[in-house]
Amino acid sequence: MSTKKANTITLSDLFGVDTKKNNFLQSQRMFISSADAWGALIKDLVLALGIERAKHFLLRYGYQCGKHEAMMLKNMFNWENTKEWIMGGVTMHGLSGRSTSVPIKANINPETKEFDVEGFWHNSYEAKQYLQHFPVHSEPVCYFLEGYASGYCSTSLGKKVVFKEVECIGKGDPHCHFVGKTLDLWGDEISPEEVDYAREDIGDELDRAYKRIERQSEILKRGNLISNQLTQIVLQGKGLDSIAQTLGRSLGYGIVISNKHFETITEYGQAVDYSLKDMVENQHIFNASDRKKINEMITNRITIQLNSLEEHGLLHYPLITPIIVQNDVYGYISIIKKSKEIEELESSLIERAANICALHILNEKTAIDTEQRMKGELLDEIILQNKLDSNIMKKLTFLGYNLNKPHYLFIFRLQNQDYQQTESLDAEKDFITNILRKYTAIAKENMLVSNSFEQIQALISEEFLSSHNWNPKKFGDIVLKEVKKKFPSSQLLIGISNICTQITEINEGYKQAKKALEITQFNNQKQQVILFSSIGHISILLDARNPKELENYADQILGAIYAYDVEKSAELLKTLYFYLNNECNLHKTARCMNFSIGGMRYRLASLKERFNIDMMNSNTRREVQMALDIYLAFGKLTSIHLD
Repeated sequence: MSTKKANTITLSDLFGVDTKKNNFLQSQRMFISSADAWGALIKDLVLALGIERAKHFLLRYGYQCGKHEAMMLKNMFNWENTKEWIMGGVTMHGLSGRSTSVPIKANINPETKEFDVEGFWHNSYEAKQYLQHFPVHSEPVCYFLEGYASGYCSTSLGKKVVFKEVECIGKGDPHCHFVGKTLDLWGDEISPEEVDYAREDIGDELDRAYKRIERQSEILKRGNLISNQLTQIVLQGKGLDSIAQTLGRSLGYGIVISNKHFETITEYGQAVDYSLKDMVENQHIFNASDRKKINEMITNRITIQLNSLEEHGLLHYPLITPIIVQNDVYGYISIIKKSKEIEELESSLIERAANICALHILNEKTAIDTEQRMKGELLDEIILQNKLDSNIMKKLTFLGYNLNKPHYLFIFRLQNQDYQQTESLDAEKDFITNILRKYTAIAKENMLVSNSFEQIQALISEEFLSSHNWNPKKFGDIVLKEVKKKFPSSQLLIGISNICTQITEINEGYKQAKKALEITQFNNQKQQVILFSSIGHISILLDARNPKELENYADQILGAIYAYDVEKSAELLKTLYFYLNNECNLHKTARCMNFSIGGMRYRLASLKERFNIDMMNSNTRREVQMALDIYLAFGKLTSIHLD
């Protein structure tokens, strides 16, 4: 019998009829099938088993087909050499209609068992059939061709060969591109277990798929039961404690629910030594992989499991997922596991539990927002009305407020903001409101806060301030400092009324705080706390005149002296201030300013000669006193250091 080369095999060789051996196809137990029938099989396998299970099914089936055909062709032809037998698989691809295999590299040495090839599968029936039923996949889909080539070449070479498709039209590539190498050449890229195609038969795979479906059905039933229990908790108005308890009992693990600052809100079960806050703040205790996971959880809001705590004596592997409410992270829920293995039920339930927690938080947030809005509207009514009707008094009683004890009216106004940046402005206003709530919650104090008129109004009781040994100015400075720390570019002004000893005075207190703000705004102060009491009798004039008119009046009398002081550092305004404060007593003023009597007389004479300010004239003294008070209220005397 003559020797055979791979590229000389024809269909006649394969389909010849021998009367003794009967038809070739029947004698080899082979049959012809259409590509569309194969496509229907692939579709059913993917839908029934899932893409991953179907992949392994087709890989193993292809491997067995390749192995069978290699042995069949070995016995059928007298091959010129082993390499030709190996290359016979390439020819079989084309003759069978599976694809046209075109090697671009073929480093094959049967003697040394060396095998390193690369090439293209053109017109792959498998990829085309996949695309007829499914969209483009994320990885190559020529599973049968991979398995067939691996089985055929492993059998003919006598050493394990693995083919991998690196490009595929089934995942949107321009062609199907394969690489085939012995397992040792693949190295760490492929593990032996990953390509143990002969380990299980197809029956085992189908049996496992059936058991998996049964198990998933049980998981689904149990998951639905627990989900319904969690939903009932929210519907019954129960809180996060009940959610943690129900989830922990169902799974048999410790549960920890933390706020957005990673601080524990509630916990259940074996979670005593678990602190998400400590782990986030001390990420150096983790390996690089877990540090990356923590940052991804915070940044990308994904579920993670930490695995390196055992290195530090902590025998748990927390599964953590964010609690997201209206696209903002409000906290985290952790399952404290004793195993690294993640059950399907656990990952789905923790995300379901996070959604239930989010629903509970949203309900609570809505209730709080509604209550605060009602309180804010109530405060608006109080500050805008001179006389309060009985309905307002009833509402205050129901809400537990006693406004007939001393209060201060604070106004917090954000000045010169770019109102196009509404998100930033709202965030700053929310921050101020939360500061007020924080301090009053600590003191268990009820507080009325209103966010309206582009500003925040708050009634702060004298009792609250004295419990902290604060005066109104001190508390205003504390709020100002916290806001500045959080928002460095903030331009917050705070106006504070005189003390309102009963509810009927609050309307007047609101007007007082507004007048205090008028002074600061007119003077272009960027950040300041000003009390109405510091304005003095100038406030009376503000009812009749606007601030600009008052400043113009003061400038007509003292403007030239003010400019002279700024230029020469002469302290003439300071001299006038202390002279009037000391009831025009020359000796007292001289001692106060560390001047000689002669020096004081010279200054007064200079004021009369240079600026026509005759302090011996009673009308002049009244005008100068008024002008100094206006300058003082407007902050123009701060530069001359009166203290």
